[in-house]
Amino acid sequence: MAKIKFYINLVIIALCGWLIPACSDMNDTQREFLDRAGKIYTGKVDSLVVHGGNLRAQITGLMTYAHTAEKCMIKWETDSLLVPLQGLTTKDTLKVILNNLSEGIHQFLVQTYDKEGNKSLNAECYGYVYGEQYILSASAKMVSSMKPEIAGLVLSWNVSEEAEAVEAVYESNNGDKTLLLPGNVKETILTDWKVGGVIKSRTALIPEAGAIDTLHTNWLVQPFPTSVEYELVKTNIVPLKLTNDATTGYSGRIEGVFNGVNGGDGNQFHSGDGVGVPQHLTFDLGVLTNLTRLEMWARSDGYNNWNPKKIQFWGIADITGAEITLPSSNAGWEAEAVAKGWTKLLDGTCNDPVNNRLQFDTSANIRYLIVRTTEVFGAPSSGSGAYTILREITLYSDYISAID
Repeated sequence: MAKIKFYINLVIIALCGWLIPACSDMNDTQREFLDRAGKIYTGKVDSLVVHGGNLRAQITGLMTYAHTAEKCMIKWETDSLLVPLQGLTTKDTLKVILNNLSEGIHQFLVQTYDKEGNKSLNAECYGYVYGEQYILSASAKMVSSMKPEIAGLVLSWNVSEEAEAVEAVYESNNGDKTLLLPGNVKETILTDWKVGGVIKSRTALIPEAGAIDTLHTNWLVQPFPTSVEYELVKTNIVPLKLTNDATTGYSGRIEGVFNGVNGGDGNQFHSGDGVGVPQHLTFDLGVLTNLTRLEMWARSDGYNNWNPKKIQFWGIADITGAEITLPSSNAGWEAEAVAKGWTKLLDGTCNDPVNNRLQFDTSANIRYLIVRTTEVFGAPSSGSGAYTILREITLYSDYISAID
């Protein structure tokens, strides 16, 4: 029993020798925490988020734990901003705009203070500020091709992943017009564009979700075509067959002049007996247009008699009260045509008996067209014994407007 007590005493002595320095270390650690615990920390702004903008940023954060805070200090690089927090509750969200920032990534330190001067621990947040470098690196929307068509000038746009929208200003025939287009626009048709004018466009960019600014690329100026030409749609062209228009014979028909088929019975106009030369035909083009040139074909089977040698084209926009009462062979026919408002668009000579390309001499917006043959190849070249053969005519224009 005495031995047992002796060993117990040794163990107690050993433990005491070990515990004395350990207790000393513990007291030092407790003192450090007690010293910190003695300092009061203000609740910080929570869940900080940075929203980038154009050389500026917005910092947002929840006031949930900052119920005693009266002001907030935001620091970045070598600058800072003191923000009063009076009036904000723990249910509010702090929103602060920082202006005049440099482009690039920024670190922001946010610290709150109460009325006694106690402050919170620093809260960090990071965000990107956008500017000229971002704009220059972004893919701007632009017109990749322009194609004049009867319906209008067809603009094809390139693809841009960054584009939010496109603002375009273009020259029309009635002054400048503005378009606001979606960023994924692929094609635009301008019905009233001005030949030789310009279109300028800029791309709206939203650099990130929640960005506080929409940035814009620089204006890009692109020229419109300086000249255009459209082929009139032949299915719109209808013969009027007015009282003094030439009649047909020998398997010919007036519809053959503009049916798109060059040759064959029933696909050409052949004037009938007794019509003579000069003679004329009147057509409704189905559109309001300004004709620029034409291509004309006649019989090409080796027998060129009756193909037009001298031919006139007359036009008018409104035929109301404008029907010519004199036959085409009458010497007063042209005077009556002018008196009733018709414009002589072309008085030309066909240098080739079969195929000719002629330019219109006069610019005028017309809907109705008279094709008047005044002399033909062969003999007789005019008079009651002459005939006219037209196989096909194609008309071209630099302006076409649909009829309401």
